[in-house]
Parts: sequence; structure tokens; C-alpha cells
Amino acid sequence: MTSRARRGAGPRRHRVGRIAGSFVAIGALLAASACTAGGSSAPSTTIDPQEKVTLNFTWWGDASRAERYEKAIDLFEAANPNVTVKTSFSAFADYWTARNTEAASRTLPDVFQMDLAYLAEYGGFGHVAPLEDYLGGLIDVDAVDPALVEAGKVEGKTVAVTTSSSTMAVMLNEPLLKTLGVEVPDADMTWDEWDAFLARAGAAGAGSDPEVYGGVDYTAYFWLFQIWLGQQGLAFVEDGRLGFEPADLARWFSRSPALNDSRAVMPPERKAQLDGVDALGIAEVSADINWANFLPRFAEGPASPELSLLLPPHDEGQDTGLFLKPGLMLSIGANSDHPANAAQLVDFLLNDPEVAGIFGMSRGAPASKTATEGIEANSLDEKILDYQDQIAGSLDGTAPPAVKGLGTMEQTFVTVADELAYGRTSPQEAADRWFAEAEIALG
Repeated sequence: MTSRARRGAGPRRHRVGRIAGSFVAIGALLAASACTAGGSSAPSTTIDPQEKVTLNFTWWGDASRAERYEKAIDLFEAANPNVTVKTSFSAFADYWTARNTEAASRTLPDVFQMDLAYLAEYGGFGHVAPLEDYLGGLIDVDAVDPALVEAGKVEGKTVAVTTSSSTMAVMLNEPLLKTLGVEVPDADMTWDEWDAFLARAGAAGAGSDPEVYGGVDYTAYFWLFQIWLGQQGLAFVEDGRLGFEPADLARWFSRSPALNDSRAVMPPERKAQLDGVDALGIAEVSADINWANFLPRFAEGPASPELSLLLPPHDEGQDTGLFLKPGLMLSIGANSDHPANAAQLVDFLLNDPEVAGIFGMSRGAPASKTATEGIEANSLDEKILDYQDQIAGSLDGTAPPAVKGLGTMEQTFVTVADELAYGRTSPQEAADRWFAEAEIALG
């Protein structure tokens, strides 16, 4: 999908004091094309304000994120009239399919959104430009937490800049639950209690038009599984190897059949019909577990649901497993003809207060303290901030390192979970298949 409609100026700046088979081929494709990566000459760090430059910038996301990016690009072009930025966006899965193809042909965009799951593939195989020559100059990271700067490194080189961070939360449509006559759960749920709640909500919504389900099959959520592992005292990756056994994953996947059989969660057939539309945003589910910064995206959906945030389930006596995940990252294609201008755009999207004002908390908590000066917290931002305050002392988990194969592992996870939801495989078979492919991807 291509996007570049002209937009008006962003909101005014205000300070908010407390804002602080198969998929394995992807890695092979990136590795095979790495032999053509980059030259040996030092990158240019000089900007010629008279040179007419065109940059390509792309991201994954929905229309709401696209509208915000377009406003931000308008501001950048106004401040840099010699630079034209061509933009595009797509859904997450389609986005990486396109980037993998571009990486193989050395035609990656000048600037593109990066995710922790793909950082090692792109950084390790030389498809993105090392940023050391720009940090402290064209890209100012003085106002960024050093841990978030470190998160953008692969093999000692900075290959991405983190613009935000986030963690997971339960999202509840309380007005919908009240309409259905279902008691709203409290903030201290076990996994069995969560499943029982989803079943009650699904049963109550069976007569609705359209039918309302309890939630979405959360066992397909790769990052939520990692939080669950932390609750069990296990690590996703440890000493360069998987830190758990197939039996652990099978135990996680074993929740899926009962959820689907009872229609506690949206059937995979209906989910496929939505074609990327958020079930929570159209009020066809009463709850979900997702990244807290997705709250504006869901709340601004067609049904405009009124959502609240709660701590995800965890069994009695266990840690929460929650961690701050580096959110939206930005990388520069190693093939860029204008890397200095690309670095200038990265800095703008990272640090500019007006850009932060446009996005609010929808990207997550801004990584740059300079950027946070531009946020005028609306009611949705306040909910995210309140949630962050609530869980500040409960972040006892650890985000996985940026290892090679992480993106492949995530895609395979979604694939086998989908097969499980359709009843085409068993929890143990799904776990064994994922584990076999994950070990190959990890190398």
C-alpha cells in the first residue's frame, strides 16, 4: 500500500512532566545476498542543503499509523525543502516479505522500520548501514536511554535506532462486557481464570449480531509466549541456544484446542475473513492481550471501543515475566545513495517534539527525552501512562537478544499456531515442528 497524501501541520508542543519449512529460506536468502553487500568506502556525513534528494521510507502498520507518519514527513519536508520523501506501508507479514526481496536485490528503502526480531538478519548480513559515523552528529542519541541505544547493536555495530519501547497488557472492552452481562475480571488473574473468563464472554456473545467472542487465540502470540516463559523461570534464548524444551511449548500450545472448541476465542475462519482488521477495534471480541501502545490503534477502530488496561495473567507465586521491548526501530539501507540525508530523517523521527506530539503514545513510550517534550497526553495516552506507572515495579522479565533467526522463528510460530487453531495438528506436533525449524534458524 502506498501513502503520501499531503497533510496539515502537527499538534502544538506541550510538555508532560511524567512521560519519561519454508521460513528458514528467508535467512538463506539474506545470507546469499550478503556477498554483494556494501563497499569499503566511508559513508558521507555531509549534508548539501542545495542538492535535490529523494528518499524512500516505509513502515508496517495500519491507516492510523500511516496518517501520523504522513504528518511527520510533512514537517520534515517543510524543514528540508530540498528533500522529497516517498512513503509506503503494509501489514507486518507483507512488509517483511517485501523487505526480504529488496535485501536480496540490494534495493532496500533509504529508511525503513526495523523490528528486534529481524535486526540480526539484516544487521549481521550487511543489509543495513552501520550508524556509528552518524551517532552524536546527524543522529543525536544523547537524550536516549543507553540501554535502548545498545538494543540496536548487532555484532558490536549499531544498525538501528530505537524510537520507542512498550510492554504487553490485557485490553478489556468493559462497556461491551457489561452489555453482555459478563463480570469484568480483576487485575490479578491466573491463566486458568483468564481462559474461563474468555469462555464466559464467548458464551454470552453467541447470540449477538455479529457474534462476539471472548478474545483472540493468544497462544499464537510469539512475544506473549516469551513472557509466559519468564513466568516459568525460563529464558527464550540462553547462551546462544533455545532456553526451553519442546514440552514447554507444547504446554503453552495445549491451551489452544479448548479455547477454540468452546468458541471462547474468534474462530480462525472468521479471523481470516477480517484480513488484517483488528477484532478488538470492531468489537467482535471483548478482550485481547497485546502491546500497550496499540491502545490508540484499537480504540480508534470502526467501533471506537472504550478499552482499559490490566496486567497480563500469571499464576500465583510467579513473576510477571513482563519486559520492555524496544519498539519501533529505524534502519538505513546499506544501498542508500543518500545515507546522510537518511540519517537526518532518522534523527527527526527520533527526536523532534512535534513528531512525538503527532504520535502521542501510539508508538510506545518515546525513547528520546527530547521528543517527549512534544506530547500533550490525551485520554488514551493517559491510560498507557497510568498502566506504565502501575507495572513499573513488575518488569522482572528480559527481552530476548537480537539473535539471527528470531524473525524466522516468529513467522514459523504464527504458522504452526494457525495450523493448531484449525485443528490440523496437535500441540505436541506443533511444538516439535517449531522447535526443529527454530534450531535450524538459530544455527
